Amino acid sequence: MSVWLCQIAKNIWFNEYRKNKKFKMESEENLFFLASDDETEATVITNENKMELYKKLQTLDDLTREVIYLRITGDLSFKEIGNILNRTENWARVTFYRGKQKLKEID
Repeated sequence: MSVWLCQIAKNIWFNEYRKNKKFKMESEENLFFLASDDETEATVITNENKMELYKKLQTLDDLTREVIYLRITGDLSFKEIGNILNRTENWARVTFYRGKQKLKEID
């Protein structure tokens, strides 16, 4: 959300800049590099959050972890997950839900 708001603010500033032409074009180019730094910071924060999630996933039992991995990284449906693990679709849904609840409790 904050990255989105920063992008809007940057675009508004660029529009004002273009209207007023008070600054040289060089400063706009420098701002592009600053904006890319913000994106880099957001990427680093996202990667740190992913690492925390994967560390928490290691505390779960094997089947629950497998279901969550297949659902999140594999983008598989619960029916497909059930077929892969030789279980029912409902079992996959319940296991995923209970795994999410356990991860919330870990916080």
